[in-house]
Amino acid sequence: MISGRYDVNGMDGYPKALAGRVGFLLARAHLIARGQADAALAEVGLTMKAYAALATVVSDGAVSQQALSRRIGMDPATMVDVIDSLERSGYVVRRRNPRDRRQYALQATPKGRVLFARAERAIAAAEADTLGDMKPDDVHALMQLLGRIANPQTDFPATGEQVSRALGG
Repeated sequence: MISGRYDVNGMDGYPKALAGRVGFLLARAHLIARGQADAALAEVGLTMKAYAALATVVSDGAVSQQALSRRIGMDPATMVDVIDSLERSGYVVRRRNPRDRRQYALQATPKGRVLFARAERAIAAAEADTLGDMKPDDVHALMQLLGRIANPQTDFPATGEQVSRALGG
């Protein structure tokens, strides 16, 4: 560390006062990665919010809309619009929760799983473009470090509003 800033060799494109700041570099990296991901998802007909909801339903299984909203930190009102759109398109269904008949459980349809697989391939290609010629070990290290920062178990998680903004809301 140099004078409270990290030494980032080869960062001539940004002013020194910014190039050595974690928040600035993370924000720039987010904008670049997010732009690539948004473009890739648009090609398969999804937004980042819809992808986040669909990905969670596919990976976690049946879940209530409220639990899904909490799980990904999306505003419940926004979640209603996202799920309504996914349901109208035939990607998810709402089924009565057998353990609590007052609730509905969201489930991915076969059509939703096919779309999710296409979205995963699109996201992987976008990430490969974003990461450029980084070596696999560097990508692994980056993911480990970002995971430590973004850990949902940390003492200072992002607020739901901050997560919603990061998802494009």
